[in-house]
Amino acid sequence: MERDEDLLTDLREAAGTELFGIADARAYGEKAPPGHRPGDYLKGACSIVLLGTRMLDLPLDGLPGTRKEYTVNFHVANTRLNQALFAAAGFLQERGHKVFPVPYLEMPGWNLDKRPAWALKLLRHLAAIPKVHDVLNARVLWENLSFRHMAVEAGMGEIGLNNLLLTPDHGARVRLVALLTSAELPGGKPLAPSLCRPERCGYACVKACPVGALDREGGGTDKAACLRYYIKLGLPGINGLRCGMCVAACPMHSPRFRGETQRKKSE
Repeated sequence: MERDEDLLTDLREAAGTELFGIADARAYGEKAPPGHRPGDYLKGACSIVLLGTRMLDLPLDGLPGTRKEYTVNFHVANTRLNQALFAAAGFLQERGHKVFPVPYLEMPGWNLDKRPAWALKLLRHLAAIPKVHDVLNARVLWENLSFRHMAVEAGMGEIGLNNLLLTPDHGARVRLVALLTSAELPGGKPLAPSLCRPERCGYACVKACPVGALDREGGGTDKAACLRYYIKLGLPGINGLRCGMCVAACPMHSPRFRGETQRKKSE
């Protein structure tokens, strides 16, 4: 039996991703609502392995004019992460551990949720109806397992005003996948919030959102508004472009901004 430290080192090498973190599945499960807990998908889950990669800057910096390039960057990053995820899953399974990979599901042309085009177009109009809008936000447009919240539990970053994971080195410009496993792995601990400083950036993400889905009070993302905009750009999982405006607007990827923010905090 490999020691925990050796297993962790070998697992990280097998995954080969830029970002790597471990969260305690049981601790996270105590915070998550029913249906969104690791144990709901893998009984006896002990650890959550988070794999991540950094997005390229220029396709983001040029938005919205570089939306096609950004969309390709988005899907290539997710594809590479899915490949790394299954490599890591195979590594642990070969060593006798149970694994449940949680990949990124929206892949161009796959349409894994079997969403017919006509239904998506109809949904765009239905989402404008206040009662339907509220139901979509409260019940339908939820992640089964939240990559960003699991990453917070692993100590990889914090949730920003844009409701994205902000990492210390790359800001919001990261993509993630997760692996649930029965392996007992030494994990990280949540960080004290210190990254998101909207008063320093002038609430950049709120101003950048083309549909006003974010607010200054941190009331969460209006997912139904996002969905309507995405369907306007194309059909998710079929031929849709990605938005990316709130990702691009967040300046936390910039070493200069991070340095100025840390300096202001210490004054």
